[in-house]
Amino acid sequence: MRQTSIATSLFLVLALGAFTGCNKSEAKIALPQGNTSEAKLGVRVVSPKTHLDEQLVRATGTIAARNEAQVSAKVSGSIAKILVDVGDKVKAGQALAQIDSTNASIAVEQAEAARSLAEVNLETATLEYERAKKLHASGGIAQSVFDHAEAGYKQAQAALKQASAGLAAARKALADHTLRAPFDGEVTAKLKNVGEYVAMMPPTPVFIVVDTQKLEVVLPVPETVIDSVSVGSVVRGVINPSNKPFEAKVRVVGSVVDPRSRTVEVRADLEGNLDKEMRPHAIVEVNFGQGNAVTGLFLAAQAVGRDDEGRFVWLLENEAVQRRAVEVENLSPGVVRVVSGLKEGDQVVADASSKLTNGMQVQVLR
Repeated sequence: MRQTSIATSLFLVLALGAFTGCNKSEAKIALPQGNTSEAKLGVRVVSPKTHLDEQLVRATGTIAARNEAQVSAKVSGSIAKILVDVGDKVKAGQALAQIDSTNASIAVEQAEAARSLAEVNLETATLEYERAKKLHASGGIAQSVFDHAEAGYKQAQAALKQASAGLAAARKALADHTLRAPFDGEVTAKLKNVGEYVAMMPPTPVFIVVDTQKLEVVLPVPETVIDSVSVGSVVRGVINPSNKPFEAKVRVVGSVVDPRSRTVEVRADLEGNLDKEMRPHAIVEVNFGQGNAVTGLFLAAQAVGRDDEGRFVWLLENEAVQRRAVEVENLSPGVVRVVSGLKEGDQVVADASSKLTNGMQVQVLR
């Protein structure tokens, strides 16, 4: 009986040891290897580009006439005559239309008559004044008589001036009944016909006249490349949809950046012979990326950080990051040009605001 108890006890000890050993082995296998080291932070990396994206260097603009005007009536009335039609070439000052001027012509005749009367009165007053002056010098008339003659003479002079001004105003009003071309150009629109009433206020446009020989290109140039454009420089591009090439000399570079499009307006005069494709309001395209103005290394602004020590990037080397001081210039809110600190092919963390430290191991996210 005692031998049986001892055997049973020994069996229980061996079984417990075997069970315990099995659990230790299973626990060892269940432990993941990754728990023995710290997980790496995942980051995205980018390399500086040697060329700007196309949308940052391309400008789409229009051709515009330097002189384009809506010719409106300077007086109110009905149109009596239309003297030109759409497509006609006109010279500066050429009559385009005639407003009914019956009343204005009568007013001129009245003003001419008033001026003639004033001239006669001045002649009479002049004779009386000269006679009175001689008599006064010899003592033949009293001072009061001479003063009266002199005053009459001066009044006649003033009356003639007033009549002359009235005649000039009447003639000007009559002339305003004729609509004239403000400059050499072409009639591109006729907005009214004979018999229609036009008003002086608000002005009623009757014609549109465009100078088709003095054309300019209006370009909203991206601020990323505006520094490459200066007054007197030449821009080259094509006209859509014909792809006709053109050259234009820059006349104006705007001083304000449009806050919505991040562009600066540039105006350049078309040079050379004007082909038929070069019409006002035609669309043009200019690619500033074809020159040397946009060479260099370019990064997204998000990849460059700033602190008390200056601008910096996180440079990736052997799966670890190092803080690298850089010098950059802003081209736009989203792009910078690298002046120093990086070379082509370097890899940097895309977001400089990531929580990183020198020598920190990272995992590149593809």
